[in-house]
Amino acid sequence: MARDFLLEIGTEELPSSACHAVLDQLPARVAGLFVAAEIEIEPESIRVLVSPRRIGVMIPGVPEEQKPREVAQRGPAVEAAFDATGTPTPAAIGFARAKGGSPADLEVREDNGRRFVYYVSTAEAKPTAGLLPEICLKIVRDMYFPKNMRWGYKDLRFSRPMRWLVALYGSEVIPVAIAGVRSGRRSLGHRWLGGPVEIDAPGEYVKALRSVCVMVDQVEREALIRSEMDRLAAVHGLHYADPMDKMAEVLYLVEWPTVLSGTFRQGHLRLPSEVLIIAMQSHQRYFPLLDADDVLSNRFLFVMNGDPECADGIRAGNLRVLEGRMEDAEFSFDKDVATGLEQMAASLDRVVFHEKLGSMKAKTDRLGALTGWLAGAVGVDEEVETRALEAARLAKADQVSIMVREFADLEGTMGQTYARLEGFPEEVAQAIREQFLPDAAEGVLPETVSGSLLATAEKIDNIVAAFACGEPPTGSKDPYGLRRAAMGMVGIALARGFAYDVRELAEFAYRQLGGHSHLVGEADVVPQAVEFVLERVARVLSDEGLARDVVDAVLPTSAVFLDLAARARALQAARGASWWEDLVVVFTRPSNLAKKLPDAEAGAVDPALFEVPAEGVLFEAWRAAAAGASAAAGEGRYADALQALASMRGAVDTYFDDVLVMAEDETVRRNRLRQLAGIAESVRKVAHLERLQG
Repeated sequence: MARDFLLEIGTEELPSSACHAVLDQLPARVAGLFVAAEIEIEPESIRVLVSPRRIGVMIPGVPEEQKPREVAQRGPAVEAAFDATGTPTPAAIGFARAKGGSPADLEVREDNGRRFVYYVSTAEAKPTAGLLPEICLKIVRDMYFPKNMRWGYKDLRFSRPMRWLVALYGSEVIPVAIAGVRSGRRSLGHRWLGGPVEIDAPGEYVKALRSVCVMVDQVEREALIRSEMDRLAAVHGLHYADPMDKMAEVLYLVEWPTVLSGTFRQGHLRLPSEVLIIAMQSHQRYFPLLDADDVLSNRFLFVMNGDPECADGIRAGNLRVLEGRMEDAEFSFDKDVATGLEQMAASLDRVVFHEKLGSMKAKTDRLGALTGWLAGAVGVDEEVETRALEAARLAKADQVSIMVREFADLEGTMGQTYARLEGFPEEVAQAIREQFLPDAAEGVLPETVSGSLLATAEKIDNIVAAFACGEPPTGSKDPYGLRRAAMGMVGIALARGFAYDVRELAEFAYRQLGGHSHLVGEADVVPQAVEFVLERVARVLSDEGLARDVVDAVLPTSAVFLDLAARARALQAARGASWWEDLVVVFTRPSNLAKKLPDAEAGAVDPALFEVPAEGVLFEAWRAAAAGASAAAGEGRYADALQALASMRGAVDTYFDDVLVMAEDETVRRNRLRQLAGIAESVRKVAHLERLQG
């Protein structure tokens, strides 16, 4: 027989972040607890239902007792348990007696290559009903939230105070008590529209809550909300937008959702659409409506959790708040336009960028220098460089604008808007906005070359500055978004074909910081920052499908993203080539012996010390192969470079057949080791094959 299981944790309103944390970790946690208790369930059958005031766990068909468990107790080895005739020895008889059996009950099993006798029995299965109270306690007690709190009871930390518990196994209540709350079958419905409700059995949970105006299944809630939003938008030939992903938050603010529409004054549309959308989304969690050309209309949607009969009053209240925010935005916008970008830029020395690095004016100066360096490094034409430098000069001007102080998410966007209004070239205006792109792991890259240069300058300055201030990312903490910045640098370079040396760029970026004595030294900062960025290159190339060991093999060879990508692709392709084994031998045999050469004895090879013809043959083969590989690598033909090095295979084999490398004469031995070290180093100029697995 099997029965359904239900645990509902009733709370004060949970923040959406807590709801997402529950959905992310609770299914696996619950499955693990049942496995540990040896109760067989289907992990895929676990349903976790979350709404603002409750967390529910439902599992159908939970068996009434543990699964039978074999207990195998090991005894003496077979040779000690039986004599030559197979008769049990006193050791076997005593072991069996101690376990309550006879030698006939013993089994022979193998363990780590040896055979032992075992006494095998089946453990008594415990009733599930007796195990569930402890499982319920662990579910509640061990639940993780981004932020926890205590309230009145010191034995529990939870996201919000717990108010009731429903714990059922079939129709029976599971006795649980924690933080002053005892389990029962009574749940509470919607805070205003519902009331108490008795849950007779787990299978009736969703229906029972619906009767008290709670739609507990978040999937069902979201489907209803989206369906209603689509319907209301279509009435006006529009569609809704959610650029800030507010649905992920709204979904956990409502238990009985009603979607309503509203209209703001047409005159507000003179503001940039980004301003209006952020005013609607960032504070009010409204959904703007756009036409078929994605042009913003003066209509919006919102989701309420109140009484549908009060919809008109709620709509009026929401519109009153939104109108106030838009009027404030209009006032701020008009004042910014009157001030102008030039005056804003002139005021940047009054805005602090970082206490160790000075003002936004100093930051702007660094961006200009870095943008110019990049323009020269990647070889853009003079007109593009001029526009990129103009964008860099104005990049941070909007930081002193009233609009950005009110809506921080509009940085860059307002700079772009004001630049357009003042007649700056479109590429300059667009680059000001694009300095922050990509703004997500797989976000959109800058469209303009000027924007790509400025965005790269912005990112390397932030990375180097953070390391110089002793504030690099640690573990999961990355308050300045430096990992995303490094990924953005790599993405821009690969997409744009920017072939700059990131080590040289980092060195230049550090020198722009002004050499303050309180900063971490350049000798520490630059290598750390470069390693940090190159690790992002490895991630990008691995995501492309290249083997991680292949990527690791080329990382020490270059600090140019495009070059590293070309090397990695060539190396991965080479592993399937007919000459691959030749290359492996050419590198492996010399490099293994070359390890015996002390660093202090490294130097040039002297052909006059050759005593065996094979030494000279290998020397000439090496010179020719190295020259061919160097020429090919110089043109980015790394597969050809590797194949040229592989051509030494025959000379290498003959050398090791004919030459005693570790000669008694120290001078001869050192010369031979130098030649082998040189061959290995020629291969390493293309890829470090010792980093490959297998």
